Amino acid sequence: MNNHSGQPHKKWFQRLFNAFHKDETAIEFPIDNCPKEGFIKIFNRNEEEILIKIIGVVSNTQKIVVWYWPKSNESEIINRAIEYIDKNFAFDNKVTEVDENETENFYAVSEKDDEWELQKRLVEKLGKRNTIFPGFDYVFKYEWVPADSIGKNDLILTNGKGIFVIVETKRIRSRDGKKFRMSFAIRQAGYYKNKFIDECNGVYDKDGHSFDVIAVIGVGIAEDDKRMCFRPFDEHVSNALDRLHNKNHLIPPSMYTLSSNPSHSRNPSNSSLNGLNGHSRSRTYIVIHVIIQVLAYIFIHATHQIRVYIVM
Repeated sequence: MNNHSGQPHKKWFQRLFNAFHKDETAIEFPIDNCPKEGFIKIFNRNEEEILIKIIGVVSNTQKIVVWYWPKSNESEIINRAIEYIDKNFAFDNKVTEVDENETENFYAVSEKDDEWELQKRLVEKLGKRNTIFPGFDYVFKYEWVPADSIGKNDLILTNGKGIFVIVETKRIRSRDGKKFRMSFAIRQAGYYKNKFIDECNGVYDKDGHSFDVIAVIGVGIAEDDKRMCFRPFDEHVSNALDRLHNKNHLIPPSMYTLSSNPSHSRNPSNSSLNGLNGHSRSRTYIVIHVIIQVLAYIFIHATHQIRVYIVM
């Protein structure tokens, strides 16, 4: 499905989730082609939140608008985005056919080892009350192989509305006594997640089908069925779907341990910006940090002399 009537603000959501994927806190648009108010409300719902609009004149003929939000608002913005997509995006009926084919391929595999048994348990619970992937009710790919890789991913699941989860399973202790670190599964999930994003570039167009890709997350799973998310962003999306389907009280919190950025720690005190909160810090203090980040964004991205206007 590639029409805008069934997926309102589709391209804006793709840009928003791409920014989250890259750990950015800003999205830019040509000044004459900006998001509508309905989309802006996703990440600027009330006056307690801070959203800075930068109007940059890159040249005499090129003008852009950059919307910036504090990192501390990321989780809430993702919640709203997921809620909007679930409520307003049309379900892509082609997903059911793909799910049937891929599930058939899954059960037809000849070698049913320990990991396959773990995957089988996940697949059988999809769409049921005890699933650990609420909302992801469909098998999109089994043993997906990137175009430039000899490896293969375990499972790709989808909600049928452009959200995908790349799943890597690993038994910490197999029947032959071998031990595997959980971090290996998480790293694999992150690897295939990035491959999927790069290869699709917004649209999965293979096997005679075309599917819009709005957001992609990576999750590792071990014997206890506990989700181990690749990045904080992946956890935010998982948690948003848990809440949306009223499963947040049934599923243990995800854990993530892999990140090159110290600010991805679960402890908010490790990041001054992540620790900011409108209820515990003054609005002025937050604005100062926001403006610093905005100026850094401009310095990195500007290739010409620019004029900047900040609108609060």
